[in-house]
Amino acid sequence: MKIQNVQSINFEAKQRFVTSAMRENINILMNKMNDGTTYSSNGDFFKSTIFKELSTKNNRVKFQDGRIYLGDKLKRKDLKGEALFTIGKTELVIDNKTGEIIDYYKPFFTSWKTVMKKAEKYLEFFTENFDNETLVKQKKLSMQGFTEQGQKKIEKLKAEING
Repeated sequence: MKIQNVQSINFEAKQRFVTSAMRENINILMNKMNDGTTYSSNGDFFKSTIFKELSTKNNRVKFQDGRIYLGDKLKRKDLKGEALFTIGKTELVIDNKTGEIIDYYKPFFTSWKTVMKKAEKYLEFFTENFDNETLVKQKKLSMQGFTEQGQKKIEKLKAEING
């Protein structure tokens, strides 16, 4: 009996990327979200408001920034990180720098062509209507606390009180 060779099968998923126009819109949105993020400090105490999400009024479409920055804006110019883009039941995790779709969930019967058309449409929508509060909801995360220097002062005061 003659045994025939079996071809190797690659079970890895196909690598997918957003178009250059979509990547440009992602960069525009990330830069606008960076500009909407604030940080202030008096040396001992800090207060920060981080721009995290854009969504349509009905919350069916969301664009979320996966980066969290605390500190000076000059250190935040790098767009390296991820964005989560949700369109209905479809979720895409996109690398901001390369435009690669790192992870995704899409309904089985939804084609990639349809997903990409919708993603392009909504990225353009968010870019054009970024400041229009009647169409786009903006969500921000506020944080406040002690800086390292402030924490050291608190520890010093505790030690003095406890003696």
